[in-house]
Amino acid sequence: MARLFEKMSRADTEDALAAVIEETMPFLGDKDISEMKTALYKLGGRMLLIDKENRDAVRARRIACLTDEEKAELQKVEEIIDNNLLKYYFQPIVTAWDGEIYSYEALMRSAADPGITPNEIIKYAAINDRLADIERLTFMNVLEIVARERENLGGRAVFINSIPDVKLDEADFTYINEMLKQNADITVVELTESTEADDAQLDVLKDRYSSMDIKIAVDDYGTGYSNVRNLLRYTPNFVKIDRSLLSAINNNPKKRHFVREIIEFCHDNRILALAEGVENEMELKTVILMGVDLIQGFYTARPAPELITSIPYKIKQEIRRYSLERVDGKETHVYTVRGTERVSLDKLKRHGYKCVRVACCDEDEKCEVTIVGSPSLDSRIHIEVDSGFHGKIALESAHLSNTKLRPSIILGEDCVVELFIFGECMLHKGGIYVPESSEITFTGAGVLAIDVDDNYFFGIGSYHNMRHGKLTFLANVEYIISAYGDVGVAIGSHLGGKIDIQQGIFKIKLNCSQGVCIGTLEGDTTLDISNCGIETSMTTSKGAIIGSVNGNAKVDLQGMSFKTALSGKQTTCIGSVDGKSSVLVQNSNFISDVRSDAMTVLGSLNNDSEVTLKSMHMEVSAGGQDAYVFCGAKGKASLTCGSVDIVIELSTARGGLTLAAGDKFSLTEGRYMITVNGEQMKFG
Repeated sequence: MARLFEKMSRADTEDALAAVIEETMPFLGDKDISEMKTALYKLGGRMLLIDKENRDAVRARRIACLTDEEKAELQKVEEIIDNNLLKYYFQPIVTAWDGEIYSYEALMRSAADPGITPNEIIKYAAINDRLADIERLTFMNVLEIVARERENLGGRAVFINSIPDVKLDEADFTYINEMLKQNADITVVELTESTEADDAQLDVLKDRYSSMDIKIAVDDYGTGYSNVRNLLRYTPNFVKIDRSLLSAINNNPKKRHFVREIIEFCHDNRILALAEGVENEMELKTVILMGVDLIQGFYTARPAPELITSIPYKIKQEIRRYSLERVDGKETHVYTVRGTERVSLDKLKRHGYKCVRVACCDEDEKCEVTIVGSPSLDSRIHIEVDSGFHGKIALESAHLSNTKLRPSIILGEDCVVELFIFGECMLHKGGIYVPESSEITFTGAGVLAIDVDDNYFFGIGSYHNMRHGKLTFLANVEYIISAYGDVGVAIGSHLGGKIDIQQGIFKIKLNCSQGVCIGTLEGDTTLDISNCGIETSMTTSKGAIIGSVNGNAKVDLQGMSFKTALSGKQTTCIGSVDGKSSVLVQNSNFISDVRSDAMTVLGSLNNDSEVTLKSMHMEVSAGGQDAYVFCGAKGKASLTCGSVDIVIELSTARGGLTLAAGDKFSLTEGRYMITVNGEQMKFG
């Protein structure tokens, strides 16, 4: 009986009731059912009457809650509906590639009282249970205009608003269907939901419009009932992205992220994405660069009583310019981001992009770009940062690479960048270029692996015969750098620059003719390194682990763990090969294994050296023809040790820890176990 009442409560006529009753008769068998049939008719009629009385009572309560002013407006809307005092304005919908008019939306207005807005008409029609009348009048009125203006439309379609859960009576339904069939090629039904249509209603709508080849649009997407579930249920041809998501979108990274997801979903499912309510140039530019297909709003064209054939030339040129910028980006495989945005490398790779361009932000806008990938995905995408950019770039499990001999991350001039590392990030066959006028600060808590292979290489820094910008390492990130080539630096540059290491774990492997793990090849360098771990493996003809090859080096190491394996012809662990050096190591653990023809562990091999060791543990195993531990073969030497634990095993043809002139050794309390060529040395 509950199912029977449910069916009857949806029926509008006695004929519909009779049909429901007849439908139940076969289930009663061969029994004499005349009396039961009569009783069912009476029961059904009574239930429908009760339902009508209930609806009337609800409507009366709604009206009773209105103010006198609202009741007056309700009366005006009643008159508008009763006398069909409706008119329609047409707002162009333009393409996002050339600004030409693609279609129009018919927007309802009051022909009787301009003070009554469309929203008020809908509001009072709903209060008075007359939405079906609005649905009927909208279809009939607009379809009559469409038929009359077919030639002027020139094949462009008109979007007609429809409320999918509103039911029309049979006569109206039949008449409107005939008009729709006649104008199916220039009609789009735009579903504007006040409540969620049930599956049965939806199936009827889809079958109805599909049978007539009429396209469907979903309105106000991203709000209310217009969600992904309903998008999949409706399978529309158009999705109109709600104005609330587009307002000031150029200044709102969360909106940009959400809208970009909507556009990509539409394109993946062969749906045209329409940006509705675009009101200024920056909103226009943003949605075009994001890839929207169609645009509607006051900025491109306001609603008008007559059909216009073109939007203003200036606006059309803006659309074409921004569209060309997007096309150029796609053709050159460059994806541009600005402000705050989260970018998926997987999606960019699928769309054929090779570069992420990080553009400067608008004034007062926060700049924070996040590049998201996965360790298993070699995106083959690199990052280029515009000159003058100030902001944060976050890498989340990003695997980047560039064409041969090009860095994976390229900073422009005058940049101040925070590079946040999260997860396992990889820069393949190209590191990070930081020009002399720029700064980069590393933060985060992850792994950054860099491998480079070039005649003239650098991991983090700058090119051959150039200086690098300020490099600051602040976070507990693990840096794994592997470099192979002729001449180069893992962290630093050929001519030098500022390097400040305050935290991190550095694992560096170099194989080259001339190189430096941290520092510079030719220029002077001052290095402050603290609270970190450094582990290196280096094979080179001429090189230094920390410091400079040919320039002067001032190196302060504090609170760190240092371990290295070094081999070559002319080398130094900490200091310089040919330049002067000043080395301070304190509160640290220092372990080295060095095998070179000519070498020193701390100081300069061929110039003046000043070495100070405080409160540290040191283990050195070294050997070579001209092998030294403190200072070197030439220049003046100064060594100061205090509160140290030193263990040294040295094999050398020179027979001592240093040959530098004017040896000044100041050794205070500590433990010294020094063996040279198998013989233990004593200091006193």
